[in-house]
Amino acid sequence: MDLGIAGRTAIVCGASRGIGRAIARRLAQERVHLVLAARDGLALAALAADIRSEHGVDVSEVAADLSLAAGRSTLLAACGDPDILVHNGAWPDENPDFRAWSRADWLRAMDAMLFAPVALITAVVEGMKARGFGRIVAVSSRFVKEPRLQHMLSVSPRLGLAGFMNGIGRAYVRHNVTANAMLTGIFETDTQIAFGHELARRSGRPFEQIWQERAATNAAGRFGRPEEIAALCAFLCSAHAGFVTAQNILIDGGGYPGVF
Repeated sequence: MDLGIAGRTAIVCGASRGIGRAIARRLAQERVHLVLAARDGLALAALAADIRSEHGVDVSEVAADLSLAAGRSTLLAACGDPDILVHNGAWPDENPDFRAWSRADWLRAMDAMLFAPVALITAVVEGMKARGFGRIVAVSSRFVKEPRLQHMLSVSPRLGLAGFMNGIGRAYVRHNVTANAMLTGIFETDTQIAFGHELARRSGRPFEQIWQERAATNAAGRFGRPEEIAALCAFLCSAHAGFVTAQNILIDGGGYPGVF
């Protein structure tokens, strides 16, 4: 299927690895020009060179911490008028005991996972409206629908973002601008592998046992592949998805146990 977005320009945040990297590669397959953002400039430069060589699209890199206003300003100076914005923000390091969370912990989480995407969306959405095309996609978590106390430092900002994007998605869809979130389960990324090794260290059990136990937490019995979520993201960014907006879409291998 031709997704109808060749020649468009996309900002992809968190593009240096994992899900963000897979999304960047998938959009490049559709001949989308890219502005890649992440803190790791070396990884971004390597990815950009690889994509240019393979797909021949324009690729710019912005090494910046988007949780900071200065980082967002740097990104928007490089590309203030994208057709597509994909926000993919990292989870913060978490102490699972909510009683230990400080105000500073909450502010760091809010800056990274609520204020940063809200600021970027606010900066680009009017331009999308004026051009009559825009696609905004946030990479979020299934725990938005199934909150767990030990993850609330991450989930609470994402709940706020879900509400904001719902409002944006409803207000701008008549101008062919959509806003949706992908609620992810477990995906086979470097972050998940590192987390599995940390769980193994804490428990004294083999990594392979921990990995299989976690894989069994969804109906698919496995970790998702980054390419799978990248394919969903590409469709949501496509010309064919103009009637899909203000949605939180699960992609978790059947891990969420509810109907709605």
